[in-house]
Amino acid sequence: MEAKITRAKTLLFKVFLVLSIFLFTFCQEHGEEIVDTDDELMFTKYSEITTLMKTAVGVDNGEQCIYYQYPITFYAQFNTISSIEAVAIDSDDELFDFFDELSSSDQVRIDFPINLLDVDGEVTEVNTLEQFKETLQVVIDACSGNGEYDYCHENNKKVYICHNGNTLCVSINAINAHLEHGDTLGECEESSN
Repeated sequence: MEAKITRAKTLLFKVFLVLSIFLFTFCQEHGEEIVDTDDELMFTKYSEITTLMKTAVGVDNGEQCIYYQYPITFYAQFNTISSIEAVAIDSDDELFDFFDELSSSDQVRIDFPINLLDVDGEVTEVNTLEQFKETLQVVIDACSGNGEYDYCHENNKKVYICHNGNTLCVSINAINAHLEHGDTLGECEESSN
């Protein structure tokens, strides 16, 4: 009889322990779950932004077009857990590994702002996912030697921009920002460098 009572107590203790862990985990993760999986700020391993980020640092063509200022923090919801995990990336190699290790159903969000460095160490700050996509696409196009750009630096890293009637030589990282506020590609007709 004592053995049955001891087993019953042990079983009750185990059930209590499992329920406690479950409740603790549920309460800890509550509020961190991603409910809207169609969130335009979230992306996956095969999203356009992932391809652009890798291409810009030379994964596909061997030419490094852009330098990220690390660390970059991502918030990831991995398929195997429901909570969001912060992942700090400190190098290009870590970035590639992070993207390669994602499953197709994992979802990721970038913690903005992100700083992009040019060949002279000048910083271009990017604050939204849409701005980041547009900037990366322009950087990749300019870095590839696209005839649309009038280059003012070797290796296609800087281009001429006409800004308020003045010709500027700007980093390819900054082209998109200049175009967004009305500047034009190329030297001004009447330049005052």
